[in-house]
Amino acid sequence: MKQFFFLFLVALLPFAQLHATPLALSDAKTNKKQPKDPDQLAALGTACLKRGDIAGAERYYDLGFQQKRITTSIISLAGDIALAKNDREKADYYYGRAIYFDPRDSTGYMHYVRMHQQKEPALAVEKLQQLGLYRDDCRVDHRIAAAWYAGNKVKEAAAAYDSIHIDSLSRDELVQYAMSTYLLRDYQKSADIVSHGHKQYPRDFVLNRLLMYDYTELKQYDRALEASVDFFQHSDLRADADSTGAGKYSYLDYIYYGYVLNGSGQYAEGIEQFNKALALEGGDRPDVVLAISKAYENIGQYPKAVEYYKAYMQKLDEEERTAYVVYELGRLYYAQGTDKSVTEILTPEKTEALRLADETFAEVDRMRPDSYLGCYWRARTNVALDPETTIGLAKPYYQRVIEMTETTGGSQLTEAYKYLAFYFYVKKDRNNAMRYIDKILDIDPMDKYALRLSEAL
Repeated sequence: MKQFFFLFLVALLPFAQLHATPLALSDAKTNKKQPKDPDQLAALGTACLKRGDIAGAERYYDLGFQQKRITTSIISLAGDIALAKNDREKADYYYGRAIYFDPRDSTGYMHYVRMHQQKEPALAVEKLQQLGLYRDDCRVDHRIAAAWYAGNKVKEAAAAYDSIHIDSLSRDELVQYAMSTYLLRDYQKSADIVSHGHKQYPRDFVLNRLLMYDYTELKQYDRALEASVDFFQHSDLRADADSTGAGKYSYLDYIYYGYVLNGSGQYAEGIEQFNKALALEGGDRPDVVLAISKAYENIGQYPKAVEYYKAYMQKLDEEERTAYVVYELGRLYYAQGTDKSVTEILTPEKTEALRLADETFAEVDRMRPDSYLGCYWRARTNVALDPETTIGLAKPYYQRVIEMTETTGGSQLTEAYKYLAFYFYVKKDRNNAMRYIDKILDIDPMDKYALRLSEAL
């Protein structure tokens, strides 16, 4: 047995070369104040590693190994030293030896878990389950949940936290639990977890942030607005934040706050927050640029909406610039050209916007010749350019809409019939007008527009 124990100790000596180093021997003989407790020496070695002093850590390991009592902490220090040298295999070995030396001591397990939980969380969890066989006082279930979270296994982390009573969770565990469910897009559950934590930590920066995020995703903008006040005005500053808030808020905070304000009808204020996000990201956020465009659209500032939408399109890759993306630009031009909030008169500015809309919808038509979308919106745009139907600018486009949708039907088909019925009514072509009126009445015998136009003929 003594021979086996000696061989076990020999295996722990890569740094001492099977003997204490001359420096360690010298210190042990001459420095009476040198600590002799292995755990204290391991702590000193760990402190050396934290400041990048591997040689100092090796020195304390050698001194610790000379002591009469060997502990799991000094064995684990050998693993930490190996890990600092990027030798994961050797680190694995020493952590395993620490666990073997005393399987009831959690030290070796925790060092092993820290090494594996980010890249191989399943190994970390397996080792924690092993610890749970020996100890029921180490909150193993909590550590398992945290290990899954550290390894970005949020589904497993959330499931592990589900099995733990929420009142027993620490602040950090509440954050991990809520963040896991947020990342799984279970925003209501995340909000419930954060709300529970908010009672105990009302000024917590991360919890208040997450509550704003959750309610925004849930489109509960009243609650999101309340949460944003807590986050921006009643949260404790991060340690790296200066008095102006620099280093405090992320671009995502401003994006979410912008959506909160937009959802609350405060579009101008929302735009201000989106611009703050863009400033932090150097303008390289297509989703934010698009959000600004939509905010301008919501307040009827169509030229600005167009400006930001074009900037959004420029940030897209070619394959992302689909017919629908182009259509949305045409729709903004159309909204600008038909905006009656200032005047109902077809001004030169409106005419130009409608011309650009027609060009854009023509591009949609070229991109998707199998769809009625492009020609349908060209028809509507030309109705706006020819509101009295004196020229019949929309006629060829509505005829194409009929060709493409007559077998499938739909509101766009009825709209096309109504336009052509009115067009022939204006041209005093009663037979053709009645032909299209009859088509409308075939679809809806009580259609008021068709019945009135029929009476007028």
